[in-house]
Amino acid sequence: MSPFWLVALALIAYYVAYRVYGKWYDRTVWRPDPNRTTPAHMYMDGVEFFPVNRYVLWGYQFKSVAALGPILGPFIAITYGWLPAFLWIVLGNFFIGWLQDYGAIMVSVRNEGRSFGPISYEFTGAAGRNTLLYFILFYLWIISATFIFLIATFWNIFPSTFVATLGILVTGVLVGQMLYRYKMPIGTITIIALILVVVSIWLGMRLPTPKDFLGPWTLAFWAAVTCVILYLASILPMPTFIQPVNYVAFFPAYLAIVLILLGALISPLTGVILQQPAWKTAYAPFVGPIWPILFVAIACGAISGWHSLVGSSSTSKQLDIEPDAHPVGAGAMLSEGMLALASVTAYMVLSPDELKGMTNIGAWVLGATKLTAPYLGGDVSKAVLTTFFGLTLVIYALTVQTLVTRFWRLVAGEIFGESVLGQKHVATFIGLLIPWIFAVSGSWINLWLYFGGSNQLMAGLAIMLITIHLARVKAPTIYTLAPATFMIVTTLSALAVQTFYFFQATMYGLANGKPHPAFVRPPLDQYPGVAIFLNGVFVLVGAALFILGIRMAVLTYRAYGRFRAAPAAPAAVAGGSKE
Repeated sequence: MSPFWLVALALIAYYVAYRVYGKWYDRTVWRPDPNRTTPAHMYMDGVEFFPVNRYVLWGYQFKSVAALGPILGPFIAITYGWLPAFLWIVLGNFFIGWLQDYGAIMVSVRNEGRSFGPISYEFTGAAGRNTLLYFILFYLWIISATFIFLIATFWNIFPSTFVATLGILVTGVLVGQMLYRYKMPIGTITIIALILVVVSIWLGMRLPTPKDFLGPWTLAFWAAVTCVILYLASILPMPTFIQPVNYVAFFPAYLAIVLILLGALISPLTGVILQQPAWKTAYAPFVGPIWPILFVAIACGAISGWHSLVGSSSTSKQLDIEPDAHPVGAGAMLSEGMLALASVTAYMVLSPDELKGMTNIGAWVLGATKLTAPYLGGDVSKAVLTTFFGLTLVIYALTVQTLVTRFWRLVAGEIFGESVLGQKHVATFIGLLIPWIFAVSGSWINLWLYFGGSNQLMAGLAIMLITIHLARVKAPTIYTLAPATFMIVTTLSALAVQTFYFFQATMYGLANGKPHPAFVRPPLDQYPGVAIFLNGVFVLVGAALFILGIRMAVLTYRAYGRFRAAPAAPAAVAGGSKE
């Protein structure tokens, strides 16, 4: 069977979600008003609040949310077969994902541009705000550990990508200077940036770094290099580093999606076919049962809590007019769904023999190359495509992780205030040191599923905050309440499963005097006491996430019941006044 039919069906479903269901939901629930003053105009300061063109803002939203979740998650998901993964990517996005992203932007816009911290305080009181902030603190640690590990792994597996990555970063810094210091036209800047991106890839292929040059400590070294870059991104002004780097990175990142989907759509001509079985099993050892694990393995491809943090913390402050929220929020999420679709397609065209002994990282690059090489030069282009798709993985991880690190610093500052732990250099250092330790220690699959569980639980809690707002103004809530309940129950179950696995690994280590082989990685296998201790730490982290999630869920459902029973708030059009 050709992947053409699945990709075409999914693209049609996304179009219907955006143009039909989305427009109907718009008219029924949010009723955006182009004449209502948005926070971008109300509080315009040119730094945090400022109106942005909808197309530019869509690009910002997409690059701020699209990361490795929709790329690497489907590899775990196809453990059960490609059909469950495909259905979750399409149906999860259709009924849940874009509603959360759009709703997070709108609930912030309708609440004077406030982020979820102040909004949760208003809806659930001080207990809800504090619980959410501490949950976010642990949640961002897990994201950081996962992405730091993966970036380090990419640089080691694909030696040509490190120099290419440095080229992208330098290009981004230069773009920031040309744009903000020298006020050059954006068209000229973009052309220069694209040329430098091509030069960066060429240099990467000419100057590859050695693989495994420090033996088992190579990963730890690359993880430390990653942390240095992230430290700079966290403390430097946004226009100096993060914003221009993300702008430059958008082009190769989005081009990868287009190339892979195009390869799938012309597969009847190139002869590339599906080679993975549609169904394999309902239970995978060390991974878990299809429910709840499937729904957290594909983090971000169908729904993601990180999106709600970006939408409520920054995108909402840049929205020019309310009708722009739909193309920006829903459009960016459905675009990320296309990334997940491209990724699961890349895995589906690989044979069982090709996948044997291969990690998801190598498999994604191999599958992407297999889909694109036939129409981009055949065997001659494979070396270039391998570098390009390897660099794409780094870009998706690094650009989003810069925002995660910066956001962790801001949350730490909000929690710890003027104390030394809230100081930006100290907070950033702690926010990177602990994830670095996690990154070089635990089993990556279980670390990924911790990330997926906490990320998707954040999404469920975000949808509940959106639902509370809708209940407060007497707008329809069933379209968000049902998805929120499903996500909260599913993700709490997934966190419980993964915490139990780490508990079993810890007990195994204590009983046998050595760590469980599935829950340790070099070089920690040389230090059994440290490895067993860190498995125990993962148990505590999982328990903390689970307990905080339960507490936040209880507080949000109580608040929903109160607002549901209370009289309508003023201006019951899913939001406040036009002033």
